Amino acid sequence: MINKREDVICDCSGTTKAQIKILIAQGMDEFDLISRQTGACSGCGACDVAIMALLAESLQSNIHNEH
Repeated sequence: MINKREDVICDCSGTTKAQIKILIAQGMDEFDLISRQTGACSGCGACDVAIMALLAESLQSNIHNEH
């Protein structure tokens, strides 16, 4: 499957936003675990902010769903 350019979060590993969201949905909610699983942030590190934002978004969503 060809990734849409705008969906790629990590150019070094080719990791997409969708891949990270799937991992988070599966319970992988730590930055280091996602990095090891995908290879994201193992190169230049420019994607760390985007990954942290997805984790924060997921946490925020979980907090809202609990109330």
